[in-house]
Amino acid sequence: WFCHNNTAEPKQKLPALLTARVPGYAWDQPWAGRVGVTGLECVAAALAAVVAHDSLTAILSCCVRFGGDVDTVAAIAMAAASGSREVEQNLPGHLVEGLENGEFGRDYLVKLDQRLHEVVTSP
Repeated sequence: WFCHNNTAEPKQKLPALLTARVPGYAWDQPWAGRVGVTGLECVAAALAAVVAHDSLTAILSCCVRFGGDVDTVAAIAMAAASGSREVEQNLPGHLVEGLENGEFGRDYLVKLDQRLHEVVTSP
């Protein structure tokens, strides 16, 4: 994924990357308003949050302020930004520690993040 691959490309180029790979949608337009439940809407809103903000807390706050399907938008945006060198990794510990820890909870997400990091950093 673009934000995780140690590229020198800035996150502002994400809309152009998506336009090249998923044509027919205005990826370069900032998101405004409530987010519906379609995948395109959720990805477009998440993309807007990542491009516009430089810290995980600001990205998360932006996603929540959109309204609508904010849990999906935040999940996409936080996953995309969590490995970026351009984004300050400043989530308060209590947000991570307070995650539910069922079968697909906090421990599962930590392991998934570690696996993703291994994949994108391997030669």
